[in-house]
Amino acid sequence: MILRFIVENIASFKEAVEFNTFPSSKSHSHENHKMPCGHAVALRMGAIYGANGAGKSNLLVALDLLKGLVETESLVNFIIYDDLVFKFDREYVDKPSGMAIEFYHNDNVFYYHIEFNRKQVFLEELYLSKRTKDVKLFVRENSSIDINGDYFGKGFNPQFVDVLDRLVRPDMLFLSFMGKYYPGEMPLVNDAYHWFMDRLQVVLPDSYARMVPHMFDTDSRFSELVNSVMPEFKTGISRLEVRKEILNEENTKGNDKMLRLIKQAKLHPGEPQVMEAYQGGEISNIVFEDNIVYMKTLVAIHKMGDGLEVDMSVAHESDGTRRLIEYMPLFYAITQEDKVYVVDEMERSIHPILIKNLVTKLSQSATARGQLIFTTHESALLDQNIFRPDEIWFAQKDAEQATQLYPLSDFNIHKTANIENGYLNGRYGGVPFLSNLKDLHW
Repeated sequence: MILRFIVENIASFKEAVEFNTFPSSKSHSHENHKMPCGHAVALRMGAIYGANGAGKSNLLVALDLLKGLVETESLVNFIIYDDLVFKFDREYVDKPSGMAIEFYHNDNVFYYHIEFNRKQVFLEELYLSKRTKDVKLFVRENSSIDINGDYFGKGFNPQFVDVLDRLVRPDMLFLSFMGKYYPGEMPLVNDAYHWFMDRLQVVLPDSYARMVPHMFDTDSRFSELVNSVMPEFKTGISRLEVRKEILNEENTKGNDKMLRLIKQAKLHPGEPQVMEAYQGGEISNIVFEDNIVYMKTLVAIHKMGDGLEVDMSVAHESDGTRRLIEYMPLFYAITQEDKVYVVDEMERSIHPILIKNLVTKLSQSATARGQLIFTTHESALLDQNIFRPDEIWFAQKDAEQATQLYPLSDFNIHKTANIENGYLNGRYGGVPFLSNLKDLHW
């Protein structure tokens, strides 16, 4: 669970700006959205609104950058563009960028903070967040690394600490270095590292759910869930199935791309390899299981009025229908696991009624364990039957062109208020300010 995320001097964020999931004392609806996180409580849903160019997507891009830096270990190996920093103030062009995140994992609340530029890490620190006083796990300032010896793992060699300054390069993250190469030396640092790797998923507009065919084929609970809700969306699809084709040298002869994927699949039995741009743009999975190489492709079944069933490639369905299918693993995971999904442009290509239906199901779930945070323009979701006021946030730029964030709970909102109308009328900000079209001779 994300408790809070702070961004400074990145894209449209100038001074430190915080997004958090802490419940407001003024909000009392949807008690099932409150999740205990050690000494804290987090909300399991969050929607961020704002005009085009207000910077709401930049918040998610920053979070994706942080996850990417942890995964790739080195700033050199990760492409950080020149326009990383806030450019509307010359004093900030040469200042380091900063990100901090507080999250709950394995019964601990962690606080991780990093300051960096395109080539070097200046400050990196990881703490256990406690009710009264935080506990340092490590603090790294430039090349100096200070480790809390009380949290070493069993068999840790104290002499190892003396050489860390030389092992960890200026462009490397200490969190990633320890998590990747020395997971047993500091178990809590390893836990924090694996939260980024395994529990945090950032879905940007060009992201796709690439493992759906294999997941649909091997997880009966997932396939049953999908086929129970797909007819409700009235897309014409009565159910989804997986078409499995055996691959061998004969039917893949001359296809170098396919042969490479088959080789990879054999090296990693049971792990799906993604076959893109195949059969009209369909995404298929190549999997080696039971000593056989299969290509698994999702197929949509449409039932005609006379009962006849027609198979269609998912590639031939509408963008919105494909997007709904791609969201199914996300919603399934949130109901089953304590994962965090952060999605940019949640409503992209999906009809307002469908996305509202989908988010409402998640809001009403009494068993959901994960967290969903997303940006959107879809005003139909501004409904107190779906969200608490402290789960709705707005992004708006100030006079210096810097993005500011604030929750709806900052306003005095009655529980019966129509917040969609209030938002569209500009009552809470986060909407574009348009010139009078008559003045523009339109």
